[in-house]
Amino acid sequence: MQEYFRQIGLKRIIYTILGVVILGIGITGLRLSGFGTDPYSCMNIGLSSHLPISYGTLQMIENVLLFIPIIIFYPRSFGLGALFNMLCLGYIVDFCMWLCSLVGVTVEAVAGYIAMRILLLLVGLLVFCFGVALYMHCDLGIAPYDMIGQIIDDRTHGRYPFKWARVTTDLLCMVIGFVSGGTVGIATVVVAFFTGPVVSWFREHIASRLLEVPKVPQ
Repeated sequence: MQEYFRQIGLKRIIYTILGVVILGIGITGLRLSGFGTDPYSCMNIGLSSHLPISYGTLQMIENVLLFIPIIIFYPRSFGLGALFNMLCLGYIVDFCMWLCSLVGVTVEAVAGYIAMRILLLLVGLLVFCFGVALYMHCDLGIAPYDMIGQIIDDRTHGRYPFKWARVTTDLLCMVIGFVSGGTVGIATVVVAFFTGPVVSWFREHIASRLLEVPKVPQ
């Protein structure tokens, strides 16, 4: 085990952090497009509007609750990747939004330029998916929501693969968000239908080549 971490530990850490940063850049692109939020955020925004707690507090509670069964059955899922995602992703997005505002790129500024908004949507989606694929492939811990699709894939022994499990959970979140009053836009629908397949493609064809991650001995 010590030899395993000695050989690939530093590389995995670097790619894990890089993956979450890339993920944050992708979310920034989606937000700047003005076409709505991702399904998970959409659901939490809608639900929090009916509760005496903020969006951030609700999402934190959900993450803790989701992590309880995940830690029990998949203890290795709780690691640097999960912690960095949970604690830093929001700040990364805020920082990226601030940097963009310094050069005049804001949601309001691009609102009248449909071509730019579509470009931000498409680029944001691809960057978002690549970030998810990279940090998940490093296998140093996965945020609760991202782990659900992997659990379904593992428990069904691949009969219901990650890409379709992710589509299912995203669609469920989108429906709950819509019913509860969350903002459902083109980005919400696009992310719901395409995140799973695109993340799977990036993991198979790019992330796997950037970093070979052997299975940890049981």
